[in-house]
Parts: sequence; C-alpha cells; structure tokens
Amino acid sequence: MNFPSKRHEDWLKGALWELKQGKPTTGRVKIDYMFYVADLRRRDIDNMIASINDALVKAGLIEEDSWQKLKILGGDAELDRANPRAEIEILSTKDVT
Repeated sequence: MNFPSKRHEDWLKGALWELKQGKPTTGRVKIDYMFYVADLRRRDIDNMIASINDALVKAGLIEEDSWQKLKILGGDAELDRANPRAEIEILSTKDVT
C-alpha cells in the first residue's frame, strides 16, 4: 500500500495546477522525461517517472499510464541547483515510430 508524504502531496497540488494548462491527448502516447534535480541525493528515477505519470493522468493530459496507452521513450536526470524541474515531452504515436 502506498501512503504519499505531505511533501509529495504538496508537489502534486502544484504540478496539477501547472499541468491543467496543457492540452489533453487521446490514444497511445510516447513520453520522454528529463529531470533537473537540486542536489546529489540518491533518487529512484522510476519513482520520479511514476509520479509524473500519475500527475498526467490526474490532470487529464493522458488517458492512463498502462502499457496499452503509454510508451516510455527515456528518462534521465541532471544536476541544476539553480532551477530544479522536470521537462516532459508528450508525443502522439503518430509523431514518433
């Protein structure tokens, strides 16, 4: 069972506000994830990707994050102490093979 922390809940609230500005997609999508982290603390990148996917679904930008609807193109991270963020590119499966 998963019990999100207060910090995660605060992040999700802010992320949802930002994501609601985006355009919803339908059908199968491909997503590329780039994370810019504030420090060198160890992080589990698949948890970072899962958090983004959950937010995208909750915001209505993608239908669901099942294997039938989502193809992960890649996920990477770099240090950026001045401007930590996540940059997510969502492509229709028609746009990328």
